[in-house]
Amino acid sequence: MRNVIDTSNLLLCAVFSALGITIPIIFHMLGLGSVFLPMFIPLAIGAFFLDVKNALIIALVTPLASALLTGMPPLNPPIAFIVAAELAVFCTIISFLNAKTKLPVLAVLLIAIIAERTVQILLFLNIMPLFGVSAAAWSAYEILKVMPGIILMSVIVPIMVPVARKIIEKRSLRLFEHRNDDELGNIR
Repeated sequence: MRNVIDTSNLLLCAVFSALGITIPIIFHMLGLGSVFLPMFIPLAIGAFFLDVKNALIIALVTPLASALLTGMPPLNPPIAFIVAAELAVFCTIISFLNAKTKLPVLAVLLIAIIAERTVQILLFLNIMPLFGVSAAAWSAYEILKVMPGIILMSVIVPIMVPVARKIIEKRSLRLFEHRNDDELGNIR
């Protein structure tokens, strides 16, 4: 069997990954930093339009590419790897739930946020003690620190997913070539 490259999904991966690198730069230039989860917003929106495999790819590649290109998130301590793991869970869950359920965007997003924050805590419990940092204190700090970002994401993503869908449809990109037409209406 011959493998076919899905160029529309590849293009969407590139666009959302580029936004995942560019938007944090803008946030940091404005002094807003990681508090608002600027990398998570475009990748969350992108995950609603990508299959699970491609959502996982952008989740893993974007923070590592950003770390190499901009130094954010840092490689030492290994925050870039932690963010990659968090985003892998986050984007995969969004893509999977969007494809397999009829849940609204906000519900899918909140489930993904809870799962991602759980993974973050588990990672911190194992990694932060290696650097002499209290994992419990760091986890509590991180959860409280990003509350503005979670609120911002909960407002922006449900608004932007339908907007992005219209833009993508207008540009005639064939979304979800691996799915049938009935599943395309699943994005609410």
